[in-house]
Amino acid sequence: MPLKATSVRLDDETLKRVGQMADAMDRPRAWLMAEAIKQYVEREEWFIREVEKGVKAADEGRLLDHADVKAKWEAKRASQVD
Repeated sequence: MPLKATSVRLDDETLKRVGQMADAMDRPRAWLMAEAIKQYVEREEWFIREVEKGVKAADEGRLLDHADVKAKWEAKRASQVD
């Protein structure tokens, strides 16, 4: 069973914009705000996990040389330019 949410305070302009988006999506404003918070939390959790993996890799000495990474990305960018 979902926990009951606490209230969220938004300034009038943001609340108006959320209402407009909810209307355009034919969804309740509360649904849109809940979905936005859910997506934010998922994205931030992913980011934290990725940073932790990077720190662990660095602690274990698994590092890449800056020049190698730069060369790889420059080659990738050059192949995408038409």
